[in-house]
Amino acid sequence: MRRLWLPLAAAACFLLASIEDSALAPKHDLGTFLIDPPTPYTHYLPPDVPKGKVLAVHGLDVSREVMSFISAGLADGGFEVYAIDLPGHGASRAKFQTAVAEQAIRNVAAALGETTVVLGHSLGAGLLLDLSANHHFSTIVLLSPPPVAIDEIRADRVLIATGAIDLPRIRSFVPIAADIGGTHVETWTLPWAAHSAAILNPVYVGRIVEWLGGNARKTRTLARMAWLVVMFVAALVLGIELLTVGPSPSGRGRRDSQRAGAPGEGGAKREPDRAKPQEKSNQTLRPLPYPLPEGEGGSSPRAVLIRYIAACGTSLIILKLGNPLGWLRLFGTVYLIGFIFLTGLFLTVAVLCARREAVIDRPYSFNRRAVFRAAAAAAYVIVVLGLLVSSHVLNMSLSGNRWWRFPVIFAAGLPFFASDEWMIRHLEPRWKCIGVALLTRGLLLAFLLAGVLILNRENVFLVLIAPLITLFWIGLWFAAGVVYKSTSDPYAAAIFSALVQGWAFAAWFVIL
Repeated sequence: MRRLWLPLAAAACFLLASIEDSALAPKHDLGTFLIDPPTPYTHYLPPDVPKGKVLAVHGLDVSREVMSFISAGLADGGFEVYAIDLPGHGASRAKFQTAVAEQAIRNVAAALGETTVVLGHSLGAGLLLDLSANHHFSTIVLLSPPPVAIDEIRADRVLIATGAIDLPRIRSFVPIAADIGGTHVETWTLPWAAHSAAILNPVYVGRIVEWLGGNARKTRTLARMAWLVVMFVAALVLGIELLTVGPSPSGRGRRDSQRAGAPGEGGAKREPDRAKPQEKSNQTLRPLPYPLPEGEGGSSPRAVLIRYIAACGTSLIILKLGNPLGWLRLFGTVYLIGFIFLTGLFLTVAVLCARREAVIDRPYSFNRRAVFRAAAAAAYVIVVLGLLVSSHVLNMSLSGNRWWRFPVIFAAGLPFFASDEWMIRHLEPRWKCIGVALLTRGLLLAFLLAGVLILNRENVFLVLIAPLITLFWIGLWFAAGVVYKSTSDPYAAAIFSALVQGWAFAAWFVIL
């Protein structure tokens, strides 16, 4: 009988962590500022009389959810906080334009009062810098600001905090606003900190609360983050256990048939399969959905890397001439989706040309059960890991003007994930398979950075998020491996990856 204690324990841990996280969260409510443009917000309330109001402005390609830790920390420290969605982000239905975004910030700040502290991260900090050239604020907090060339910050007090790891990338363009100096400007360089450390690291959140005059000892950022990690791990374990429920799928493939005569579990030798001649014939002719080993139409690690280099390089050249998915109108990140789409097409063509007999001539039976499992696994990741867990720090919902992008981005990513599964997943031994997968993700990152820094400087914003996207791809590859282990179908694993990426990119990326 299958063990039940592990999924039950994971479900119990997830429920406990959810309850504890809710108990630690400050009182908050949702609403919309009825201004031009209408601006959704989350309102966080302090436990006692407010020490002041704070307007929190998020960065590019995220939403007010990414500011939840610092917003809750400020509320714990005694401040009334309004975290807003910029136009084109989150639940906002307005299109993104810099002027419209600055108008929204200006109108919300006016509604909250002149003494309101304005706090911005990344793009939000850049918008506040632009506004401060012509508009006076009482206090400005700029976290990981982008390179904005201005002569003066019009405010009584200014705090600029930038991560030590993030700083060289920012200074490679133009000097940051901290170079302006002045007695009212205080600058922090956060040690061993990257772009988002100032809004997520409990230590830095506490320092910001203290700088504003709040009580840093009352912040509960670390506890909330710990329970969120417990929720994520428990949901991950529960998902893996649920995916592997039931009998092994039929047609597991060549590697399973090769293991048929291997010793079974517990050290007992398995008896040789004494199948009848007719049964052997049927096994030989059965359609196989997985790639063949090297030497029988399969790929070697060197061949995989060469194909990746050729596909990525060709994609950059075409993107220099034009982006076939430019009509999606995603700020900055449409280049990323076009890159994945073209790279996937070229990899698919390379696989078909090199392995026609293995891919085309060999029959393939559509495994509906495997596809259903893959779709169910993707739904679990989107709903549980995405909407229930990751929505604490990321926008994971699809508003009305984002739904149509989901099937488009899914279709754009499917060729890449299908060819990727076909070329890499079968490699043996296991360490070689994992090594090639990591190397190919590194190649994607290297070519993407080369493309935006050399050939398409207008998409240079991708420099900031490309490492995070690469980590997302690595995690997605390992998650697809669990689906493949359950289904033994590379196409099902590819569908899973394309569905999860399609939803994530449709939810994250900004609408123009």
